[in-house]
Amino acid sequence: MIRIALFLAAFFLCAWYAFKAGGRPERLAMLAQGLALLLTLATGFLTVSGGFWKEVPGWLAADALLLVALTWLALRANRLWPIVLAGLQLATMFAHLAKALYPHLPALGYAVLLQMWAWPMLLTTAIGVRAHQLRERRHRSVPDWKPSLPPRAPALH
Repeated sequence: MIRIALFLAAFFLCAWYAFKAGGRPERLAMLAQGLALLLTLATGFLTVSGGFWKEVPGWLAADALLLVALTWLALRANRLWPIVLAGLQLATMFAHLAKALYPHLPALGYAVLLQMWAWPMLLTTAIGVRAHQLRERRHRSVPDWKPSLPPRAPALH
């Protein structure tokens, strides 16, 4: 339980930092991670005894929804770090795939594969917030989002 308490403390510290100093993409990344965390907790993460011996549909749903949200963010945000964040979440999805393809995957291995990416995701988000702060200091106004339409190519005459 200490590892869960430490993760929750780090999570809330990172969320506070993102909402205090981050731009909209940083805040959305933490909001998406927070909703995934709540869904994971709501589907019995703390109460399922030995829950890693089989796939829990709620955990898979939370991770899949988070992957969709972070992929959207990586495609739309005018930042590079969300690409790394989405990649880390994709690695989590590969853990679910491994368990689905090989149901005899040891519970400890499945647990480690699912949980190990959460820490680098927090670190990546915090680094993204710091990079946003530095950009704001240097350029003052940097768009949070990529343009909706690609720029038109100049006409060749």
